[in-house]
This record gives sequence, structure tokens and C-alpha cells, in this order.
Amino acid sequence: MCLRYRFATFFLWTVLLTSNSFASERLEVPVGISPVMSSAAMFIAKERGYFREEGIDVVINPFKASGAKMVPFLATGQLFVAGGNVNAGMYNAIAQGIPIKIVSDKGTVSPGHGYLALIVRKDHLDNGRYRSLKDLKGMTLAVTAKGVSQQIVIEKYLRKAGLTSKDIHLVTLAYADMNIALANKSIDATVQIEPFVAAAIKHGFAVRVAGNDEIYPNQQSAVIYYSPVFMQQYPKQAQGFMNAYVRGLRDYNDAFEKGKGKQDVINILTKSTRIKDASVYQEVVPVGLSPDGLVNVQSLKDDAQWYFQQGYLKAMPDIDAIVDLGYAHTAAKKLGRYP
Repeated sequence: MCLRYRFATFFLWTVLLTSNSFASERLEVPVGISPVMSSAAMFIAKERGYFREEGIDVVINPFKASGAKMVPFLATGQLFVAGGNVNAGMYNAIAQGIPIKIVSDKGTVSPGHGYLALIVRKDHLDNGRYRSLKDLKGMTLAVTAKGVSQQIVIEKYLRKAGLTSKDIHLVTLAYADMNIALANKSIDATVQIEPFVAAAIKHGFAVRVAGNDEIYPNQQSAVIYYSPVFMQQYPKQAQGFMNAYVRGLRDYNDAFEKGKGKQDVINILTKSTRIKDASVYQEVVPVGLSPDGLVNVQSLKDDAQWYFQQGYLKAMPDIDAIVDLGYAHTAAKKLGRYP
């Protein structure tokens, strides 16, 4: 009996020590990301355990505003990974010697994927204040920050109507706060992101005027960034993270492009984003997300030129050196061709 007890005790300790050993091998990876639909692949990969399969414990730190707010945390290694809109602040950090890399897609406005859209207060359409883009003149519009991809699109809308940025008043707000501001009439219009576009329409305080794919098709609006700390100190986990993320990208495309397992993905989104009404996700315009994690490098170059011309950058960044798709290529090769 004593021998049996000792054996059972030994077996229990062996199991516990082995479990603790496996747990200690997993790296905690802090990730900064906005709780919006373009972050779907990240949420899917976390919820379905893909990161854990790669030996990673992802800790998501939600950021209400733009990717620009994540820059200092990436620079110091407080964030290993960030997902947000392309912005001048990131390029300025890189110019100061911080080797942050763009490693994957987080949102491309490809044709039919106008998940970013110009929306205008419904009362402006009802009373005739807004009939066409030229009526943006004198209005207050919101962006998440100055010097971001969203601002470039607003200028394109203005230019189409023969207007300039001097014809509007531009303020900065987080995506969630934009809908609040539209509802209480403190702003007139904005370039908003899904699922907030669909929510604004459903609640009746705004109207979708145009998708960004109509004014700037194929803009690389948002990307995944890696911090130098993550890449240099944890190269194995950096690749593992991408393996899991690309699986999430493919699951997203299965759901919103093919209708495969869509409701389950919607359930993940309602859990992970600020919009909890599942019916809203049946009305969203899907995000363009590459199933292989690829980015539109030419769009990044075009937008960097705009930042430079507007004075947000002191020098043109070397986009080819900043973009590193090696992680994504390796992940896609491991997973095989996406059907």
C-alpha cells in the first residue's frame, strides 16, 4: 500500500513538473491592437488556440486610437507585435534607428472590400445639407490621428469634389468615439471602419456615402508590425506567431468570403470587439485580408510620399527595407496553397 502510494505520488509530481515545464516554455507576447473588424485574424487565432500551439501566450492590449499610439511601446519592446493603420509616426521612429518591421497584412481596401467608408450624419442628408462630396465644405470630419492612412483618403474625397483640407475642420477621435460624436452631432462626417460603419447605419444616425475602395482601391490601410526585441531575441516565436496569424487570416477568409463557419467567427468578433450585436456583422462590408499575409508595397510607397510632401516626414523612408514578408512567406509555405 505504501509502495503504491509512493508510486502515485511520484506519478503526480511527474505530471505536474512536465506541465509546468511546457507552460514555462511558452513565451508571453504582448500585442497592441484596435478592437475592430480588421483585427479579426488576430482574435480568431487567439480564440482557437493557434498561438498556444506555437508555444506563445498572446496578451492583447486594446488601443482605442490609431497605430501611431503604439509606436513608443513597440520601440521599447513593451509590445512585441502591433496591428494598426499605416502612419507617419511609425516611419519617423524607424528613421531614428528603431528597426520596426512591417510583416503582414491587417487590412487592404481591395475592390469590394470597402470596410473603411465615408459616412455622413443622416440628418444632413434628410435636410439637404449634404447632397454630394462638394457639400463636405465647412464640415467637421474626424480621423484617428494626423498623418495616418485615413487622412490620405479624406484628401482624395475632397480632391474629387474640387476641395482641399482647408475647406474642412479636421479633429482626432478614436473609432468608437466617432460614432458617439456623429450621434450627438459634434462632428458631421468621418471615414469610419467596420463594424462601426454598419452599427452607425443600423442605429440611424449616419449614412454610408462611399466605400474607400471606390476612391482609393487597394490602399494598404493597416499592417502588422514586429518590434526589434521580438525579432532579435525570439526569432522562433516570431515565426510561430506568423504561422498562427496566417491561419487566422485564412479562417477569416473562409468565413466572410466563402461563408464557411461564419457564425462562429462572428461570435468571436462580438466577444473581442466593441460591437456586441451579432446582427451588425451580417451587414458589414468585409475587410480585405490576404490569406497569405501579403501587403501592397506600392501603396505603402505612395502613401509615404504623401506623408513626406505634407511635412509629416523629414525624409522618404526605404519601404523595401521596412517591409519583411519573410515570416508570412514561410507561414504560407508551411500551410500550403490557400484554395
